[in-house]
Amino acid sequence: MSDCDERRRRLLTVGMAGAAVLLVPGCGGSGNDPAPVDGGGPAEAGEDDATDEGGDGAGEGGGCGETCAAGSKTLELTFAKYPQLKNVGGSVNTSASGYKDPSCGLALIVVAQPTAGKYVAFSAGCPHQCCTVAYNKSRTEFMCPCHGSTFNTSGQVVVGPATKGLQQLSVCADDCGVTVTLP
Repeated sequence: MSDCDERRRRLLTVGMAGAAVLLVPGCGGSGNDPAPVDGGGPAEAGEDDATDEGGDGAGEGGGCGETCAAGSKTLELTFAKYPQLKNVGGSVNTSASGYKDPSCGLALIVVAQPTAGKYVAFSAGCPHQCCTVAYNKSRTEFMCPCHGSTFNTSGQVVVGPATKGLQQLSVCADDCGVTVTLP
């Protein structure tokens, strides 16, 4: 499938989902939909786009109630491909094709669900010396394995030697997965 065909398919999928929300009673405005969590973020979606062959991200179970907008500057992490993100404390480190974080120039991001329904995403390059940070579920923070810097779930430095926080990326979560908007 060409890049152009893939974009057309996504546009139609998002358009049909939007129409369904308007036409089906009880869909889209229930108040139980997860709210987007603002952040900051980088890169164009690439190989790590987490879409399954059916295109809905729901795997074998059918549709998933997609509400996050996808586009050329987003990275979609479906629960079908990244089931650990469904769980509180779950996290994923992945590359974001076309993204370069401002401190290290790395294309790596880390996405986590620190508390129920709250998703966060950051550049995974530690601003101290560019080692890759990871989410520590038991401590509810992001940690750098090289020199021990830690960052809270807002990306701010808790323990140095890092003096700058992690670049935060904008996040939206729905029944399908997590969509990260890249700058």
